[in-house]
Amino acid sequence: MLQFGGRVRGVPALASLVLLGLAAASSDLFDNQLGDINYCKKQCQTSIKNKSPAKESIMNACHRGCRLYSICQFVNGNTGTNTSKEECQGACQEAYNKLLEQEACSMGCASQPAEPEIKRRKARPLMFGF
Repeated sequence: MLQFGGRVRGVPALASLVLLGLAAASSDLFDNQLGDINYCKKQCQTSIKNKSPAKESIMNACHRGCRLYSICQFVNGNTGTNTSKEECQGACQEAYNKLLEQEACSMGCASQPAEPEIKRRKARPLMFGF
């Protein structure tokens, strides 16, 4: 990292790399701490199917966006979903060079529900006995 006039440069890039590394790790390992991304993955499959010849790489990028958002949400805590989405989308832009993959990753960021929504969805079946 570079230091100019007492200020550290490069911290956002380092944080993005850490987030990408965590997202690349096995999702099962982090599901308990970071939350379930199955709803988001289904949203990716619905949105992306038959849209591109490189469907698998685009689908993977979307799934990674789902996980990146949950990581950002975990790191940010209660600071708000807008902060997490902005950080997630920034990480997507740094991670992918191809526009379609960037867009798919950002779609994953936008498709992962915020923590309060996840809790509400889990509670609904319990409340109504479904």
